[in-house]
Amino acid sequence: MASRDISENSGALEPETEYVFFVYDKGDGTILHTHQVVNLPGAEAPSREQMEQTALSYVSPQAREQAEAGLAVLSVDPQQLKRGQSYRVDHERKTLVAVERER
Repeated sequence: MASRDISENSGALEPETEYVFFVYDKGDGTILHTHQVVNLPGAEAPSREQMEQTALSYVSPQAREQAEAGLAVLSVDPQQLKRGQSYRVDHERKTLVAVERER
């Protein structure tokens, strides 16, 4: 039996598209939910609006009540995120802002 290099055909599929959505409090930028969507080849991709609505649906009623200025959704390129980094959203500029983790 001949040896075969596993890396030749691992069977792993590369995503066609990846999205990350942050649901946050528009008042202070606190992120209440992070939602990642990965679409594999052949899968029917939902619309951006559908993905945003799904992300919003995962926010608890308690978090919704505590959001001072209401909720908003920010879509971010997954490549922009750094592992282990905490963030908040600058609602005015619609960007992520790195913050120090509370210890």
